[in-house]
Amino acid sequence: MSSKKFEDNDLLELFNYVELDDKEENLEFEMDDLRKKALKKRIMKQVKNESRHKKFSYKTAAAAIVIGLVFITANVSIFAQNIPGLKSIIQYIYGSKNDNTKYERYSQAINESITDNGVTFTINDALCDGSSLMIGYTIKSQGDIRKFVLTGDKIIEKQAKDSSFVPFFIKAKINGQETAGGSSYGGRYKDEHTYVNSEILDLGDKDLPDKIKVDININDIYGIKGRWDFSFIVSKKRMSKDIVDYKPNDRIKMPDAYLNIERVRFTPIATYMTISGKYIKEEYKNPDKRKEAFNEDVIMGNTLYDSYFVLDDSGNEIELRGSSGHAVEKSNTMDFEDVYRFENVKHIPQYITVIPYKMNYSKTETETKAVYVNINGKYPMELRQGNMGKITVDSIEYKKDRTIVTCTAEGKAPFLQANEIYIMDDKNNQVGRKDMNYKVKRDTVDPRKYILEFDPMSKNKKYKIGTNDLSSYDVRNDLKFKIQLHNK
Repeated sequence: MSSKKFEDNDLLELFNYVELDDKEENLEFEMDDLRKKALKKRIMKQVKNESRHKKFSYKTAAAAIVIGLVFITANVSIFAQNIPGLKSIIQYIYGSKNDNTKYERYSQAINESITDNGVTFTINDALCDGSSLMIGYTIKSQGDIRKFVLTGDKIIEKQAKDSSFVPFFIKAKINGQETAGGSSYGGRYKDEHTYVNSEILDLGDKDLPDKIKVDININDIYGIKGRWDFSFIVSKKRMSKDIVDYKPNDRIKMPDAYLNIERVRFTPIATYMTISGKYIKEEYKNPDKRKEAFNEDVIMGNTLYDSYFVLDDSGNEIELRGSSGHAVEKSNTMDFEDVYRFENVKHIPQYITVIPYKMNYSKTETETKAVYVNINGKYPMELRQGNMGKITVDSIEYKKDRTIVTCTAEGKAPFLQANEIYIMDDKNNQVGRKDMNYKVKRDTVDPRKYILEFDPMSKNKKYKIGTNDLSSYDVRNDLKFKIQLHNK
């Protein structure tokens, strides 16, 4: 996958697998944030029904990623010869911005380069915790790399005009087996000839050996054909001693399925929860009829409660970073198995609380109630979010190159709530987010407080700040359950 969040680039890869109406096929337009969000909902309606009746491919794995990664640059030192000033590409891309993970402590230098057709691709470093493989890489070109390696809105504009365009992402085989899919965020140009990024590949819930063989075969980099084939060994031995596994085997009854909590895994880079399930809803029991039943339910907004908010034993949210899964065929005990990847934790909790929710994809943008208040320099400012909770805007700081909003989120899902903040000018033009959606920073002292970065605001305009009631989220606190860990 390419260099951005699910709302943009992960979403773009899905465009190739969505059937558009005839009138929409040749649209040429620039999409603002609201259009992107609306289009995401439409695509999710179509992708959601694929997630249970067949093995997840990259396409459905990408669709399951509903929240971005809270990563950006870190202060790093000298590492790769072709990128002066960097010690680890993975640390550079994913370290910092409220993520204190020491990726460089576990990353392994690879430093293998291949040049073809004027493009040099380098695998800089890699690390593996058994559930995810992270790969840091560099792309260098003789000419201006920004002309063919696209990021952000340029990818969206390209995809809108050319349906055959597919953003670059890494495919890999682990010990000869293809990975289900992956995600990336934070790719950036180091100069006019150099671009760096890092990919996270989902490995599923497997007990891999300490050393794994990685094969990467690339024949297209943003339309430039060539051959960049890599084969290397990654060791997770250093990581293994800091991994803690629990196998609760708790059985939970949900409205449509029985769930079994197979594993909760804490690693230095992430927290994983593996859930298998057996359908109890009559329409889903027959695998041959399941797809049709899924389609009908998605249209009616009756999707499964297969998304989760997870809280530690202090009630702090452990943020979701991605998920993948697959259908299980010819099994008497399970119909599907999903692996959810969350942020890593500073300490292993005694228990975690899991709150199921689902998205109502049949709900339109206009059905969600927006609440805006004028920015007048007086704080705090309260923004209600319906049954979900509220946001209190504590301060707005105006910088030359950005606007910094500090807020307190209170409710069912603080991290989600904090992301749903928007600023509009007096002509109802939306002020862009510099940190992109789902990239808010959480205060290191008070986990209820969040920091958002917007584009700079003009002193000659009046602005208002707002949110919505988040009514498209169906959160079921009545279905929440607790997973005990230390006594397992």
